[in-house]
Amino acid sequence: MIDESHFSRLLMPRVASFRLIVPLLVSLGAAACGGGSSADAAKAPPPARAANAPAFTSSGNMADEGIVKPVDGKPAKPLRIAVLGLESSPFWIPVKTGVARARRELAPLGVTVDWIVPGEVHTADVFGRAIDAALAKQYDAIATIAGDAGVAAFIDRAAQAGVPVATYNSETETPNARLFFVGADSYAQGTTAGELMCRLVGSKGKVGVITGFFAVEAHQARVKGFEDALKKGCPESVVVGMVENQDKAENAYQQAKDFMTAHADLGGLIAIAGSPFGAARAVDEAKKAGKVHLVTFDAVDETLDYVDKGVIDATIGQDPDAQGHDPVIRLYNYLVAKQLPPYAKLLTKAEVITKDNASKFRIAPTK
Repeated sequence: MIDESHFSRLLMPRVASFRLIVPLLVSLGAAACGGGSSADAAKAPPPARAANAPAFTSSGNMADEGIVKPVDGKPAKPLRIAVLGLESSPFWIPVKTGVARARRELAPLGVTVDWIVPGEVHTADVFGRAIDAALAKQYDAIATIAGDAGVAAFIDRAAQAGVPVATYNSETETPNARLFFVGADSYAQGTTAGELMCRLVGSKGKVGVITGFFAVEAHQARVKGFEDALKKGCPESVVVGMVENQDKAENAYQQAKDFMTAHADLGGLIAIAGSPFGAARAVDEAKKAGKVHLVTFDAVDETLDYVDKGVIDATIGQDPDAQGHDPVIRLYNYLVAKQLPPYAKLLTKAEVITKDNASKFRIAPTK
């Protein structure tokens, strides 16, 4: 039985220690804006961040998470904000809903907010080009995922062109000119998951790891936090393997089956990123709920169904609606009033969700 009260606290800010499992070779294509090659951007020194920008690694929780309001007054001209996102798993549905909420709030002020999906992966070969394309289309501000270090050069180029950039959901630790980040403390999330797993599988349990993408820094920060917690809390436990599901439920399903086939005494699985309900389906079909303990991330309905069923022991949230909403409003506030938050990393809530509290996290149907 999980003591939910021990874990339901908000995860506190913590400097993440990142480890890439597989090196990423990023192909940086020609710039869409015609302002020079991406290689030129990589060689150029990063531009200075805004004079009033908080320190790059500063972090904290915001009392107005998810409810931050636009500053009073209208901008001197119509503004356009680009939000570069993904739709590769159900996780992105509430993110997109948060962006739509911000769009409705800003529309009366003459602001256009565009949700743009440039591809299916988090990395620079997709999002770097998308940043350049947004510059070419003369957006006034950009919110983007920054899954790996390669995105930093593109963010710097946008800042050099006078276009402020915020990152959300996935953040690179490579210093760059982004104003702020909105998302979870991935390392702390992983630590909480590891503490949970130790309690579930015991001191000598065997555990399989299904991550999202080896190349995405946020995913590997979760893995690092998870492994560190296992070493501390149940040092005789064994990670029997690690695979990436590329945020695809069907991949997670097959990988979970493979883990259970290869290790008849498997004690647990952790699904680090998108579409963990695929792994839950495999455990459920094998009738191993409660024998193969499952810890996952995010609170999409498909995942919560398996939490309610007892197949997933716990899942860890990250307030995706706020991740979509808040970067847009805070970018607007910067454009209009040069207003910035007190921290550079605005860490979203990361509650532990179990069968006891899952109903609170269901997404209300839109009317």
